[in-house]
Amino acid sequence: MSENKEQKRNVVSEDEIDLIELAKVIWSRRIFIAKVAGLFVIVGLVVAFTSKVEYEASCKLLPESQEGAKGSLGGLSGLAGLAGINLDAGSSGVLSPEIYPELVNSALFLDKLMDTPIYFEKKDTTVTSFKYFKEIDRPSLFGVIAGYTIGLPGKIRGLFSSSDELALNDYDLVRFSKKDWGIIENYKDRLSVSVDSKTGIISISVEMPDPVAAAKVTDLLLKELTQSVIDYKIEKSQINLKFIQERFEEAKLVYESKQSQLARFIDRNRNISNSIIQIEYERLQNELNIAFEVYKGLATQLEQAKIKVKEETPVFTVLEPVRVPEDKVRPRRAIILILWLFFGILVGSLFSTLKNLPS
Repeated sequence: MSENKEQKRNVVSEDEIDLIELAKVIWSRRIFIAKVAGLFVIVGLVVAFTSKVEYEASCKLLPESQEGAKGSLGGLSGLAGLAGINLDAGSSGVLSPEIYPELVNSALFLDKLMDTPIYFEKKDTTVTSFKYFKEIDRPSLFGVIAGYTIGLPGKIRGLFSSSDELALNDYDLVRFSKKDWGIIENYKDRLSVSVDSKTGIISISVEMPDPVAAAKVTDLLLKELTQSVIDYKIEKSQINLKFIQERFEEAKLVYESKQSQLARFIDRNRNISNSIIQIEYERLQNELNIAFEVYKGLATQLEQAKIKVKEETPVFTVLEPVRVPEDKVRPRRAIILILWLFFGILVGSLFSTLKNLPS
């Protein structure tokens, strides 16, 4: 038992000696480590001051709840009920906000955003985001160096790949080159839509290399997102409204035509009275009554469809509007310098330790 304790003391003692020896080695090589750290700090300064500046614009909005949507037209539903219109039948819930991020990341949504011209204040030009990142935007110095070192194999492969032009295949499906897909993925990463599960508040943020462009894209994203949700929600009601509107117009023409036929018949036979004319008059009158009943029924359905579209249209409350950002979010130069200083000290210490290991 005593031998085990003695062995443990020896192990602890050896560890302490090793740590002390390590500290002595590092202290003796402090000037070298400082030089290495200084070199890394210089590299960090270059990276920090040549990295691309990015700005972030944001906004917050709150969608209506399903309960709020049903209660918002409660009085109107009551009045419609007196007229024989039931607004509650067939009503559906509002599209869940949890789907919004997936909606924003869809190819159709991104294509619409990237193909909308916006103003870039720093370049004093109005172009689409896709054209800006493909033709105008340039990588930072560190990005160029990385591209011709780490990314050199990819550039060599790109020389033998297909052109960068957008092409259509035999099935009319859009096909992009790898470079274009890279631009799209980079643009997607700049967009952020998150939903607070507790409050239901939707936060939207966009990161762009220009402050005005960041605000413009955020505002565009806000409008396109809300409009997409509205279109999705009322699509079925809109189709129903369009169908009833067309039938209503047809019934209106038939009703007016029957009115004209009956009026002309009365004018032609004003002073004539016999059984045949009476029967014809009653026939035209019955046709007019039927046309009126159809016209009246479709008019009721048309008003019901209009109210249904209004009732099902989601309402969004903007809690925090979009503002042009004044301060950049990247690069965070202080953090970059601290990280490079840490790596410099770490590399210098490891090199000094490995150099002084017994052979």
